[in-house]
Amino acid sequence: MSPSGPDAPPASGPRRLARSAPGRFGARVDRDEPVGFRFAGKALSGLQGDTLASALLANGVSVLGRSLDLGRPRGLMAIGLETAAQVALDVGPRSVIAAAERIAVREGMSARPVDSATRRLIAQLAAASRAERRTLPIPQRALERLRRHVPLPAPRAAIAEALDGARIETCDVAVIGAGLAGLAAASALRAAGLEVRVIEADARAGGVADLHEGTVDGLPLAAWAQGRADALRDRGALALGAVAVAVDPDGTVTALEAADPRRPDRRSLKLFAAKVVVLATGSRERPLVFPDNDRPGVMLSGAARALLRRHAVAPGGRVVVATASDDGYRTAADLRDAGVAVELVLDSRPDPQGPAVDMAKARGVALSFATMVAGVEFDAGAQRLTGVRVENRFGEGASVGARVIPADALVVSGGFAPRDELARRSGLGEEHGLFEARSGAGAADAVANGWAAGVAAASRLGAAVDVEAPRVEAPRDEADEPIAAYLARISPATASAAFVDIAADVTCADLSDAVRAGASGPMALARRLGLGLGPDGGRLSADLAAEAFAVVLGAEAAGRQPPLAPPSPGRATLGLLAARSGFRQG
Repeated sequence: MSPSGPDAPPASGPRRLARSAPGRFGARVDRDEPVGFRFAGKALSGLQGDTLASALLANGVSVLGRSLDLGRPRGLMAIGLETAAQVALDVGPRSVIAAAERIAVREGMSARPVDSATRRLIAQLAAASRAERRTLPIPQRALERLRRHVPLPAPRAAIAEALDGARIETCDVAVIGAGLAGLAAASALRAAGLEVRVIEADARAGGVADLHEGTVDGLPLAAWAQGRADALRDRGALALGAVAVAVDPDGTVTALEAADPRRPDRRSLKLFAAKVVVLATGSRERPLVFPDNDRPGVMLSGAARALLRRHAVAPGGRVVVATASDDGYRTAADLRDAGVAVELVLDSRPDPQGPAVDMAKARGVALSFATMVAGVEFDAGAQRLTGVRVENRFGEGASVGARVIPADALVVSGGFAPRDELARRSGLGEEHGLFEARSGAGAADAVANGWAAGVAAASRLGAAVDVEAPRVEAPRDEADEPIAAYLARISPATASAAFVDIAADVTCADLSDAVRAGASGPMALARRLGLGLGPDGGRLSADLAAEAFAVVLGAEAAGRQPPLAPPSPGRATLGLLAARSGFRQG
């Protein structure tokens, strides 16, 4: 019989935290409001405030679908703009493809994994004779070999997108991003008496303020961010759910705004005509590169902490954390506080120090430095992760030698890369009226850099900011370990399962083969492999492909090449381009 009381297993799934968990977990869900829905024909239960992704994970559903080229099982790895986990959502008589993490669970909704009749046929014709295999079935291998050698963009599932009526707003300054940096920039600009519009891709402002500790002007980070966002919203200056996809030389920002939360395929076109633009898009967490780094059960540290704090959902019951940054320690501490077993924290850095490390130590979390993930154990029949292979970075015999740690989830952090694609694709700089609030080593840097960008933008317009900058008290992170340390450990025997563009199914082996075949330039490489053509536009894997390209070519040769194209800031469909052109000409 199941136990009763506050520690009873929640009705909304085995991975939902018990009600007795600390109050900071589950801030966005209502435990007294269950929501029934169906996934792949199975009746499940979530909570009001869940996303489809969090509700599925709470129910123990780790596989959300299969990759579009290789047919590998995939789960939730990231949240926000970086998510690549898509599902088919039933909307009336038709289905639309959308990110599971951006769909709010509603009573009676129905969804299913994205799959194709062709892939199902291939799977039936070439069923594996072994439960676990590291190579594709023969027909699928032939198709994949053909795709890799045809220098055309890889095929991708079409996403139905309808553009509703276009609108334009004028302002002095458009700020892209409503995290700590963007809200600080907007505060400085408003203090200078300028008219501001803040454009945020998420449905909520604040970015990751709720995932970090610290204060701004004496208020918790999330409370300060909420207060600034409320002030902007009251003035009609905050556009939520609007993804900025382009910045023009004249200061016009093109954004796609969610038109109806029940119809994720519907977007409205919105243009912001500004004299100056501030980019405060922050940074994205980088995955680690190791064999089978794409398996369900592998999740970025920030995503795992967001699921805990926002939805009271654990990534697993027995978790290993592998990190090259301080962020992994924050998530390990949250996991321990939430009552989740943390088997070990592996840090590739030889001697990390600082508040984040001390926080994990104070909770009794087992730590191992100069230690790296060598791969994962995956039960293909049960479709779940069962263990993590770890080894010492400088050889065996130190704190952890080569061994397998039983676990059903692996939380990873490969450090952070800037979300600079809008700036890079626009080719604009401060001389053109584009100012960047560059990401730093924590909340204090985010607020300070955002405020400085706002002051600089105001100065360009001849306005002065005569108030003091916000006072921030927050821990500062140590430097991340370069991802090259992981890339250097990929061997020819493991390269075919180590992914550098996870959503596009591109591995280290694909990249090496393409270079050997003569694709030595970034454009040729991206075209041959279809880099960035996954449903995430290349955002999930951050700069892994560029880093791997540099390793394959060698530092000197790579330095003579132009950089790989940045991830896509959004889907620039033909419908969008046509609507935008017609609107501006009209």
